[in-house]
Amino acid sequence: MTVHSPTGAKSDLVPFADNSASRTIGGMTVENGTDSIAFYGQTNLERDSAGLERARALLAFFQQVVDTLAAQKDLPTHLPTRRAGRMPNPFTRQTEP
Repeated sequence: MTVHSPTGAKSDLVPFADNSASRTIGGMTVENGTDSIAFYGQTNLERDSAGLERARALLAFFQQVVDTLAAQKDLPTHLPTRRAGRMPNPFTRQTEP
């Protein structure tokens, strides 16, 4: 499930809860993961009510992230580096045995 919320709208995006949800705030996309959260895109925080709304939405999500991390008792110093695995090429023709 992908959640795309309009600017300032409350979403059910829970930090680190799954690997499939995302939220868009202005032009900034927040992509959830169980080990990390990715932020990409761009948004402007203008000196107007829309900028304030975007700033509050970003602040609220960042606070959720901080609260989630702070509540984890066994938080590691660093996550281990994941090694890239091999995947079959989906564009190669498969032969039937």
